[in-house]
Amino acid sequence: MTELAGVARVTFVPVFPDGAVAVIRARGGFALPSGEVQPLDTGLLDTALRVLLETAGFRRQTAYEFARHGTHAFAWAEGDEYHGRRPHVVVPLQVGEPDALARLVRSSGQAAIADLLEEATRSYRAIDRVAFAAGHRAELERLYLAAATAEGGSGFGGTREQWRAAREPITDAIDHDGTFLDLGCANGLLMESVRQWCGERGVVIEPYGVDIAAGLVEHARERLPDWADRIWQGDAATWVHPDGRRFDYVHTLLDCADRERRGDLLDHVIRDVARPGGTLLVSHYARSTTHDRSAAQQLRALGYTPVGESRPGLHDPYSPPTTAWVDVP
Repeated sequence: MTELAGVARVTFVPVFPDGAVAVIRARGGFALPSGEVQPLDTGLLDTALRVLLETAGFRRQTAYEFARHGTHAFAWAEGDEYHGRRPHVVVPLQVGEPDALARLVRSSGQAAIADLLEEATRSYRAIDRVAFAAGHRAELERLYLAAATAEGGSGFGGTREQWRAAREPITDAIDHDGTFLDLGCANGLLMESVRQWCGERGVVIEPYGVDIAAGLVEHARERLPDWADRIWQGDAATWVHPDGRRFDYVHTLLDCADRERRGDLLDHVIRDVARPGGTLLVSHYARSTTHDRSAAQQLRALGYTPVGESRPGLHDPYSPPTTAWVDVP
């Protein structure tokens, strides 16, 4: 967790998953999202979530402090423009390739903002991804365990009704009885939800789960004691069932691996986790504004041929299809 002791204010550079950056188009020039640290903020992710929604309409997934001047911290935050139901502002963003955007901002006479864009980009490109991912997982584990709702404990910021609208389309791929493994199960809410939603249409699903965070695995087992022996700790990119069992339906997030290792993740799941003749379901919730690629598009880019995809039932024109699936040979 990035501590904010002694920090009064944080300014953010929004970064999209493909490396593009953004500034706010303001009267007379450009601005970066910035806000004060609140007493209830326990880490950088808390501050980033609130400040970015309130000032830029941007939803962070990760955040990293790259500079500090006295009580003023500077951080980049990877995420995307937000179009959901949380309170947020709608402001015009200037999005572009980092070097080009920095030149544009500098030509407008705002050298200080251009300098921050360049410094944030250097930090983002040079970050030790393995160490950063480990720290980010630990911070997410803390936030999930502190959540007041089951949805929050699964990393979802909306209500139970919104959860169902956003996640039930995953079951579009499930058309017969079988086993369902959720790689990255957090508190197990998707496991029990898929079983319930499929059961409502007469499909019997036996759910299983894997998560890399020991605290989340323990919490999931406490929430779902009847399934405690079918929830394991492990890395989605390497985990295999202790007895070599394979599963009819396997669901994973692309975010379970770095962008450079996503092909390896999917290869591993198909080769060692999913049952031959089964189905691999892949979800991707973080879009790229400059290259808006759905889960299906990303699967194709990795050499897979999706046989179906689903769209959240949020009645939101900005919501792309977020889950796609492929047949396991």
